Amino acid sequence: MTKFIIFTTQRSGSTVLTRTLDEHPEIFCAGELFQTSEEMHHPEWHFTSWGLNSTSHTMQRLNKILNYPNVRFRSIPHIKKFFATNEKGEKARGFKLMFTQIKTAPHLWEYLKQTNTKVIVLVRKNVFKTTLSRYRKAENRVAHTASIEAPSIQFYVPGEKLVAQMRELERVNKNLSRFTEGMQRLVINYEDFSDWNSLMQKVQTFLNVTPIPMKPVLQKVGAVKWQDEVENFSEIEQILKQNNFTQYL
Repeated sequence: MTKFIIFTTQRSGSTVLTRTLDEHPEIFCAGELFQTSEEMHHPEWHFTSWGLNSTSHTMQRLNKILNYPNVRFRSIPHIKKFFATNEKGEKARGFKLMFTQIKTAPHLWEYLKQTNTKVIVLVRKNVFKTTLSRYRKAENRVAHTASIEAPSIQFYVPGEKLVAQMRELERVNKNLSRFTEGMQRLVINYEDFSDWNSLMQKVQTFLNVTPIPMKPVLQKVGAVKWQDEVENFSEIEQILKQNNFTQYL
């Protein structure tokens, strides 16, 4: 059986990819095993965290300290159990892992490298659109929809904060590639979703499963033209030009 992870960062199309692959009869694909919330695809495989559920920054920092021995000593047995299970006679089994999660648990990454786990590296090259997607979700709490009709909203984008976030995302995108060097990997881009059928065939071949046509199970949310949903779009356009980010417009 092929063991794999989808290695990515937030708002890069990983939920659509994860849930679509899970529809394949020969693939079992779970969401983020190590996220703090149990609201994930296949919650039965959620790794239970220690600590108190709180939005307080102080309590969240304390939770990280309290949870360290839990992650250090129980996470790898959890992954071993996940990969050892075969729930539907699948030929490939994997889950989604975020870049931020290996920063707090580097031993997980070393284990995955040692066991020759395959990696689908998913990168959204347009960091401007990634950042806008995060603002959009924060505004309407909707990440994806099963309907073609997406809700229409408008939101304000703080210019200086946007630039800082874009620069950080550029750094993360480079690290997604750097961390997976030497591993069995397939690098795909969110922008490849426009040729979905070709992308699906490439991913299924990489996972050693029977290639079959698959439609995305979710639709992206957002206006066709980003200017239609950003209230201060003229200001943002000017800021991007001033910071040499015109390639993302």
